Amino acid sequence: MIDKILKNIKWQHVLKKLKHHGIDCRVGLDFSVHGEKYISIGDHFRGGKHIIIDAYDTYKGSPTGMIPSIFIGNDVTLTDNCYISSINEITIGDGTLIGNNTFICDNFHGNSTEDELMIKPSDRKLYSKGRVCIGKNVWIGRNVCVMPNVVIGDYSVIGANSVVTHNIPSRCIAAGVPAREVKRI
Repeated sequence: MIDKILKNIKWQHVLKKLKHHGIDCRVGLDFSVHGEKYISIGDHFRGGKHIIIDAYDTYKGSPTGMIPSIFIGNDVTLTDNCYISSINEITIGDGTLIGNNTFICDNFHGNSTEDELMIKPSDRKLYSKGRVCIGKNVWIGRNVCVMPNVVIGDYSVIGANSVVTHNIPSRCIAAGVPAREVKRI
């Protein structure tokens, strides 16, 4: 009971710091939000337990060189253990359902040059290859990774355990590593 009360107090504090939030937004226990001023959440958002939403304008004390933006539409559900990381732009359309353990990012640690490979990954500069745009009414299954510079079209389904490395058209089912269209809807 006390955990829920403390979570609600923490969530209300986070909501006040967000760029925008709609009505009736809820999260589960043990959530983390960083860079609130760059994050917008629409009406009726549901976040599960242990979600992380990070928007970085600096990393390890150095500017990323970008202004991050995370926009989550209305009626979006982000289930347990999901992680969203942005230094560029991530948009999630209305009505989208994101399965457990999903990872969505628009950035990488380093740019894989020989010099950077000599630096431990956690100390490398963050780079973005492009924004992530997830359309409306998309269903993303469990354990999916959505990588930078990807658009997932409206009304699509991404199968469990997929890695999305390129654009997925609207109204299709995609699955695999890397995710590929397997059926038109």
